[in-house]
Amino acid sequence: MKKLLLFLFALLLIPLVNAQIAIQSFESSPDNVLPGEEVQLKMILENVGKDDIENILISMDLSQVPFAPLGSSTEKIIDKIKDDNEETIYFNLIALPNAEPQIYKIPIKISYNETSKTSLISLEVRANANLDVILEESEVVKVNDQGKITLKFVNNGLTQIKFLKVSLKDSPAYEILSPKTIYIGEVDIDDFETEEFIIIPKLKNPQLTLELEYRDSNNKELKDSRILNLNVYTIEEAKQLGLVKSNFNSIWIILIIIIVIAIIIYRKRKKNVT
Repeated sequence: MKKLLLFLFALLLIPLVNAQIAIQSFESSPDNVLPGEEVQLKMILENVGKDDIENILISMDLSQVPFAPLGSSTEKIIDKIKDDNEETIYFNLIALPNAEPQIYKIPIKISYNETSKTSLISLEVRANANLDVILEESEVVKVNDQGKITLKFVNNGLTQIKFLKVSLKDSPAYEILSPKTIYIGEVDIDDFETEEFIIIPKLKNPQLTLELEYRDSNNKELKDSRILNLNVYTIEEAKQLGLVKSNFNSIWIILIIIIVIAIIIYRKRKKNVT
């Protein structure tokens, strides 16, 4: 009886062994996708068994990932794959606009002959980092003035910026009195951070040279250089523009005070003489 049961169980397993569908290869176009961008998936299915297989259902589970079908459903049906043959299917998807940059695993369920199995494919969502540097404020007005410059670092991209380090490079156009390198750290999406440097401009309208080092959400290291124009005037130009107070009025005020004091002293002496 025991041998008979084992024989019957073996007979049931034979169709399963002889009928096997596997994902032979998978690729996406493009290789990685931006939020809101379309992507086409290409899958090659192979019958690695010894029998022809009919009515094969391939379904994709998008419930836990930020993708949606585009122009088609998440299911495909193949009428037949002969033994040791291949079939190619395509899925068109779109990444949702709020998809965060990372690698997503998508379950692919293959069903046939009352048998089903699930395989995983992966899609990467990427986003280009976009860091703007703005001269927010400057206390420096004229050449040889000492003052603070305030810089704003704005994350206008779709990925978080991490480990941001900013260096103000040496230049004959200005002297740096504060630390030349500042560590900022994280700048969230649609957010900004501000930092200050203290300098003395040696020339009119110097250009500030900055070097930026940071990583994106995928931990990719990025380096960038920026040049900012700083409006600095000569003493004469600053006076003409009313950016600095002229000593002319102060001199006249002092002269008037001296004259008034002299007149008072003169009158007192004259009174005493008489």
